[in-house]
Amino acid sequence: MQEFPKSLSSENILHFSDLLKDYYLQQMRQDIYIHVLRNNQNDFFDIELFDRKYVKDIKVTDNLIEIMITELEQLGWKTFLGYGGTGLFIYDKEKPASAW
Repeated sequence: MQEFPKSLSSENILHFSDLLKDYYLQQMRQDIYIHVLRNNQNDFFDIELFDRKYVKDIKVTDNLIEIMITELEQLGWKTFLGYGGTGLFIYDKEKPASAW
């Protein structure tokens, strides 16, 4: 970031929560994108780790995950929330044996 975006203006303070949600979505998409490109379908996207790193509110993170699941399934991926909802498995054929 070369400079602060204009959206950080104090006049825009009422929209900060929307901007923050957009930031979280962008970060989650980027992290999941890299996770999928690594092509290890036996591994999972660690939802708790993402929450601790960026959001720090598991309810918000859970809502973001629902958006990601919908988007991934529209792209032909299958998904499974494992480990008590803390891990997102993303796979193309059969649910990984490690997913429970």
